[in-house]
Amino acid sequence: MIAQDQQWFYSTQGERFGPVGFDYLLELSQSGKLDPRNDLVWSTSLSDWEPAGQIEGLFERRAVQTRNEDSLGGTESLSQTGEYVSPVIVPKGHQGGTGRIGYVMGTMVLPPLILVAWGFAVAFMKPYVPVSYQGYLPMVAGPLVGLLALVSQVKRFQNLGMSGWWVLGLLIPFLNLWLLYRSIACPVGYAGVKRLDGIGKVLAFLYWGGILAAIGLFGAGLAGALKEKKDSGMLEDLMKQFKELRSSALPDR
Repeated sequence: MIAQDQQWFYSTQGERFGPVGFDYLLELSQSGKLDPRNDLVWSTSLSDWEPAGQIEGLFERRAVQTRNEDSLGGTESLSQTGEYVSPVIVPKGHQGGTGRIGYVMGTMVLPPLILVAWGFAVAFMKPYVPVSYQGYLPMVAGPLVGLLALVSQVKRFQNLGMSGWWVLGLLIPFLNLWLLYRSIACPVGYAGVKRLDGIGKVLAFLYWGGILAAIGLFGAGLAGALKEKKDSGMLEDLMKQFKELRSSALPDR
């Protein structure tokens, strides 16, 4: 039995890479980036480098029948050859859902475009709609846009290998920052792979850098406002009023 929880190294096209997890090797095998015959893998559970196709759980080898025809006698015979295929068990999250581009389109690009287009449509339809119903026209686009964003978010979580119910976590402060980070930066099936690709690393840097910059600007603005109030004496007046209210609320002894 191969110890899949160990660190692995692999060699492809003369270059060696690692250490990586077994899930990452599995992703390479399914995407066709790991050759079962020519690429080698190694971990501490192996005595030497072995072809990737020989590692249990990484590839399967199935028998494929080929039909051979004897050109002289006109007879046919069947022979079996071995063919490597990717494993039957696919890591969770590697199929279905919405990728990064689809998520951005469904939550950030299409909603404002739909609202603008609906605004023009409402202006065009007003002369043909009874006055009593004209006030309801602008309300139609909001639910449609919200539904589009909700479906895109649920599909994105499924694409990452997460449950769609994580969408409720967007209502929780700080947890929503982590969930949005995953939605924007992480590649397909991240819950099973636990590894960012090149684009994901750039997006993660921009995402967390933007949040830190926003926090810094907010803190600087708040400090400036407090300093301005202190310089104008407003802060001392507020503290004095607070003390007076507190003393008046306390019972006399």
